[in-house]
Amino acid sequence: MVAPLLPAAYVRDIADWQLLMTTAAQRGWPVPVVYAVGTGPAGGRAAALGRLRAAVSAGRHDALLMPLPGALGDAGQFMGLLALCTRMGVVVSFVPRGIRGP
Repeated sequence: MVAPLLPAAYVRDIADWQLLMTTAAQRGWPVPVVYAVGTGPAGGRAAALGRLRAAVSAGRHDALLMPLPGALGDAGQFMGLLALCTRMGVVVSFVPRGIRGP
C-alpha cells in the first residue's frame, strides 16, 4: 500500500492514541488527524464518530487507523463507518493492542 497523504485515527483513550501514532510512524504515514472520544463540544463516542464520518464524507481522509472493532462498542455504527469508508475509497486498518509494527 502506498502511504496515505491524509490519514485519520479514531481513539478512545491514551493507550489507543499511543498505539495508533506509533503504528502510523512505523508505516511511514504522516501524523493522522485524531478523532477522540471525550473531545470536542459533545465529547462522547457518538460525537467522535460523527466528526469522523463527516470528515470521511467530505473527502478529508484517505486512510483510517482504528483499534480492533470488538472493543469499539456499537457494531451498527462501525459497520456504517466501514461502509462509508469503502464508498469513499478510504483504507481502514485495524490495530490490535499489544501488537506494534507495520
